[in-house]
Amino acid sequence: MNTQTLEIYEIFKRQLGEPEAAKVVAYFEDVKDKEISLAVERKIEHLATKEDLAKQIGDLKADTIKWMFIFWLGQITVIGGLILTVLKLK
Repeated sequence: MNTQTLEIYEIFKRQLGEPEAAKVVAYFEDVKDKEISLAVERKIEHLATKEDLAKQIGDLKADTIKWMFIFWLGQITVIGGLILTVLKLK
């Protein structure tokens, strides 16, 4: 029990008696424990697994390679055009 629980217990003990105060405090502790476990479960659902991370990394690598080739083709085309332009001027 923490200090707040003890304070609540003392208040209910004066008003209702010791057995009833213990039941009320036990109820509050059960509710608090259930809320904490639900919050932990909700957070666990949002965690990524190793498989999720591996899939995301694989997708990112594939996209990066795809865009690298697209830019390389663009650069080769521009350089080829510049070379042809220079050769025509001579």
